[in-house]
Amino acid sequence: MEDSAVARLLPPGTRTIRLFTAPEVASGAVSVPGWEDAGMQLVKLRSRGRAVVGNGVFLKEYIYRSRWDRFRQRFKTPRPFVSLDAARRLTELGIPTPRVLVAARGIAPDGDIRDLLVTEQLPSDVVFGDREIRTLTGMPLPLVAVVLKMHDGGVCHGDLSLRNWYSTPEGEWGLIDLDGATVGKAVSKRLRTDELARLVSSWLCAKDGYHGTLAGLRQYSQNLADEYTKLGGAVDRRRLEKRSIYLANRFRVKYLKMDPVLDKLK
Repeated sequence: MEDSAVARLLPPGTRTIRLFTAPEVASGAVSVPGWEDAGMQLVKLRSRGRAVVGNGVFLKEYIYRSRWDRFRQRFKTPRPFVSLDAARRLTELGIPTPRVLVAARGIAPDGDIRDLLVTEQLPSDVVFGDREIRTLTGMPLPLVAVVLKMHDGGVCHGDLSLRNWYSTPEGEWGLIDLDGATVGKAVSKRLRTDELARLVSSWLCAKDGYHGTLAGLRQYSQNLADEYTKLGGAVDRRRLEKRSIYLANRFRVKYLKMDPVLDKLK
């Protein structure tokens, strides 16, 4: 895949300054469709940017709107390449995730940074975690095992919300949305705990919309900590509980317009 082919996916006049393409894409054996091609469907993003999916691929362009965000992105690893590094590591660990086909950074004529990510499209028979989890009565052990394998492999996902999990017909759990990940040699106990707290709050909110009680949240937190430590992971139980409460309260206030279950963390 030549720069000109990438350029058609970015604003006119954008100069590509960093580019990765998978071998089959670079050779032209696999072509990447455009934003407006037939069969492409718009994807709703919580983050700023635009994305479409279809014809076997997922296209995402990152848009940095504030001056501060545009400035600091110049000194950070481009998000498409963060996704690329994390996807490679997860694949090495045997954790399902869509393969990255293209990662690119360009500079538009007005000087703005434009980042582009193209991955394989997920199969139609996968089920996203925020849907499947509602049918379960307890935190599934395989999901916790995946988190531990990821952490022991040096990957911190950054947002373990259930919407970023999917299960395959074979019963495997996989992850998407890796642009907030960090990849290194070790994940600290603090980071492990914060990742687990995001999973606890997301799971609880998916189960009952988080109309539950503080006692129920604490119980979920302890259940997950028990399973994680039983498999050999290290977690700060007190921090896990406090962080889980904070995130669940934020969900209640922001999305449900409800009062928090705990006004002040102690």
